[in-house]
Amino acid sequence: MVTKFQKFLEKSDLSKSTVTSYVWTINHFLTQYEKIDKENLLAYKGYLIEHFKPQTVNLRLQALNKYLEFISKERLKLKFVKVQQKTSSKMLSAMQITSS
Repeated sequence: MVTKFQKFLEKSDLSKSTVTSYVWTINHFLTQYEKIDKENLLAYKGYLIEHFKPQTVNLRLQALNKYLEFISKERLKLKFVKVQQKTSSKMLSAMQITSS
């Protein structure tokens, strides 16, 4: 099934690196869990959150959600995690701007 998914992705408008990343994610999930169900998907999401940055977690979740669409299990799709924007520590205060 993963091979069919890869061929499907290759026919899409996705870059080679995206296809590779998505296929890697699905293979990794399937080596950890025998069954694709909500419980296992949530467990995998928890694993991702513990070990990776939010952007990476969301990339992996995007891959899983695309695969779930492909196998007609959209109802199991996972929500993305929030990515907190960093504020620059070099922002100038109004006082610094006017005193220049």
